[in-house]
Amino acid sequence: MFVVGPDSAGDRLMEVHVFSPGGLWSMERFEEVPFSHAVIDALKHKVDVLRRYGRIFSNVQLATM
Repeated sequence: MFVVGPDSAGDRLMEVHVFSPGGLWSMERFEEVPFSHAVIDALKHKVDVLRRYGRIFSNVQLATM
């Protein structure tokens, strides 16, 4: 999956949400790596591709773009 939402408690990964990736910013703070903007930019790119070309790509193809 391209993006999922991790839930953590302290230094433990508790669960991963595949339908609600709301934990991106929490994990960014936990890992001390600023990656959430890159994830959002990549998602915007995928939306732009879908708008431009329609649904001619499978989910697997779209995930690798």
